[in-house]
Amino acid sequence: MQSQQSKAKTDICKICFNPIEQNTFHSLLCKHATICHECLLKFGPVLNTFKVDDIECFHIYFYNEKVQELLYQFKGCYDYELYSVFLEYYSSYLNIKFKDYEIVPAPSSKKSDKDRGFNHVEEMFKTLRLKMNKCIHKTKQRKQADLTTKEREKIGDYLVIDDVNLSNKKILLVDDVYTTGSTIKSMIQLVKQKGAKKIKVLLMSKTIDLEKR
Repeated sequence: MQSQQSKAKTDICKICFNPIEQNTFHSLLCKHATICHECLLKFGPVLNTFKVDDIECFHIYFYNEKVQELLYQFKGCYDYELYSVFLEYYSSYLNIKFKDYEIVPAPSSKKSDKDRGFNHVEEMFKTLRLKMNKCIHKTKQRKQADLTTKEREKIGDYLVIDDVNLSNKKILLVDDVYTTGSTIKSMIQLVKQKGAKKIKVLLMSKTIDLEKR
């Protein structure tokens, strides 16, 4: 009886709370899906590449209204259960694309992490099952949402890296949103100084305006 109930169990979308349709390409990619295909399409996946200096950057979505709404619910309203919905659908592809890379997440405010009980960037990218090295930290604990555009452009000045040896390592820098690029540019320089063999950047989203410049 229990086995029959288990077989009959249907995955529920964490966003719309509707049953996730089975026997689809989406359900095949995600054994235990937490987002339905309809909600995923509202994120507007684009899977684009661009470059920062000589480093290849890859972003999955533009920072549209739906992405902004769900990201705020996740990190601003502390809705931890949403951690999987942003990258889940592409996790298999990304694990292959960045095989042998070590994740270095963008740091956030220690106060924010303490208030919400988790670091949103780390939890979001844990779905990739790649080794994570939390070696970069902020020296000034200010949320980017509280900063002006000019202040955001200088946020990279407040980042430091641990005394680590990254020689012969492939490093994947990750962040939730790419805005001015200051954070990523600073992170690139920091891991270069520690001898990273190869560097790439993976972003959950990127602001649309920057793409049009």
